[in-house]
Amino acid sequence: MKSVKKEKKEIIWVLVYTKAKEEKKANENLQKQGFKTFLPLIAPTNKNSEFKSLVPVFPRYFFAQINFELDNWTSIKSSYGVSHIVMFSEKFTSIPNNIIKLIQDKLDESGIYKEDVSVVDYQKGDHISIKEGGFAGIDAIFLSKKSKNRVTLLLKLLNTSVVTEISTSAIGNKEVVKNFKL
Repeated sequence: MKSVKKEKKEIIWVLVYTKAKEEKKANENLQKQGFKTFLPLIAPTNKNSEFKSLVPVFPRYFFAQINFELDNWTSIKSSYGVSHIVMFSEKFTSIPNNIIKLIQDKLDESGIYKEDVSVVDYQKGDHISIKEGGFAGIDAIFLSKKSKNRVTLLLKLLNTSVVTEISTSAIGNKEVVKNFKL
């Protein structure tokens, strides 16, 4: 990232730091003021997530494009939901266009990043939590797959270890989520 002096007459992307959980409000407010903004969102895949809607890829941050010649960029700092513009010393830090493009390329046509979730087989030694049945909620270590419908687990109960066989449906699937990376 390169530093840009205030006197330059150009259009740059800057990073805007928001107040807690106000990224969407701050983004909408700047758009209403005529600024071009970019708030990458992610659709959470965790079924137990407290979030049922889209959440920012970068919590408390989004990007805004400013034109030093035309925009009243000072209004960004006092906009609803905005804490401040990320700067180093008293200079704006320009986010290169190729970084913005790289992030945009990871999003779908509606501007949302969808995590890539794949189901894989458990491996010996994997720590799991039993989801269903009489052992529901108990942590175990995966030992082996006995058949299509049965697995062998090592349970730790009352300061002792017990090897047991249970149904594969009781442990569910092992999901691997490919996280957002540039």
